[in-house]
Amino acid sequence: MNDLVHRVISGYHVAVRLLRHEVLDANPTQWRLAVDTLARLYFPPKDLVIRSWDWHGMNTESVSRKGGLTDAPPIIWIHGGGFAFCSPRTHRAAAGALAALTGREVWLPDYPLAPEQPFPAAHRALDRIPIEEPLDIVGDSAGGNLALSWALRRQNGDRLALLSPWVDLRVDGASSTINIADHSAFDREDLREYASLYLGGEPATNPECSPVLASTEKLATLGKVFIESAASELLNADAKLLASRMSEAGVALTTHEEPKAHHGWQLLPDLLPEAKQSAERLSQFMA
Repeated sequence: MNDLVHRVISGYHVAVRLLRHEVLDANPTQWRLAVDTLARLYFPPKDLVIRSWDWHGMNTESVSRKGGLTDAPPIIWIHGGGFAFCSPRTHRAAAGALAALTGREVWLPDYPLAPEQPFPAAHRALDRIPIEEPLDIVGDSAGGNLALSWALRRQNGDRLALLSPWVDLRVDGASSTINIADHSAFDREDLREYASLYLGGEPATNPECSPVLASTEKLATLGKVFIESAASELLNADAKLLASRMSEAGVALTTHEEPKAHHGWQLLPDLLPEAKQSAERLSQFMA
């Protein structure tokens, strides 16, 4: 990553944490509004095509590029955001980059968010989708948790791409302390807060909530899996632990560890070379 861009993003992270904890004490609803407002600054390429519809009870956004494939199955992207914020809008840039490289539509379901709708509301919403054939599913951060949990419930050999997945909500491992200051807008206490909001009293040791704890037999039902994270970011240890569990289960696994990048870097392909490279790896995996 360009050193100047790195310093700018790091400074932004420091400012965000200061505002959250010391000045605004913002709640999830306020952060949801702030993040979506920021996402409106994205200027999409002219060939980006966006449509929205109700997909089995979830407002869902399709992102595609003009001239793309017309008969290819979609890629389902379960967005991250600590189970409490972000939306299809916040992930348009990343979805658009993937759509350009694959020629396929990328579908972004707007699943129920905590704390208004804690576990298992998002699970129930995804489970209403009646598709039985294997799916190509992408999930980033908390979305990686939901994507993996969904695939484990489906047991249809889904192909999964998990980007810096937050799959261990116990918040007692190395991921809760590694390089917080420079590489994430969130810290250990934020992880505790958002895990609590999502769990709604459910134990974090429930494999439905922390899918890294799923049985080897269940993990073995997955299709090919790609796991990506950065060595310097929050949640890197989650990715490593999950990769170890996948290997134990005999899953066909591909991994990539970026040497130095911020949590969520994959969402900025128009700004960061590392994000463009991530989209290229995703497209190769989904080929």
